[in-house]
Amino acid sequence: MAPALVAGHRILVECPAWCVVDHVRLHEQRVEDVTHWGEFFGTQVSTLLDDSTAYCELFGRVNADPSHPDPRMRAAHVLVGNGSLEDAFLTPDMADETADELIEFAVQLKAAARVARAANQGLLTA
Repeated sequence: MAPALVAGHRILVECPAWCVVDHVRLHEQRVEDVTHWGEFFGTQVSTLLDDSTAYCELFGRVNADPSHPDPRMRAAHVLVGNGSLEDAFLTPDMADETADELIEFAVQLKAAARVARAANQGLLTA
């Protein structure tokens, strides 16, 4: 149990061990609005054309919304966002599959970097 501030009243709510939310500081108006999330993690992709701006971003966290009408949202799941209005909500299996795809993307990204580096060093010829 963890303390929470709801409509100005201090109450106790069930709170999973992975939750990092300060439910007192994040004052909610209704108990149904109390949600849980874990630490954020993420990455940004910059561009050589403008090093002061991220071209895109991707972030994630463990998430649960105990009062959501969909039981899948009440269960612990992984939220993935990119800064847009809509987030993706993944089951643990979906998150594993997405992570595998991102690992493959990272392998291909590293290979592309090696080719570009070699080309810039004059190591590749036509």
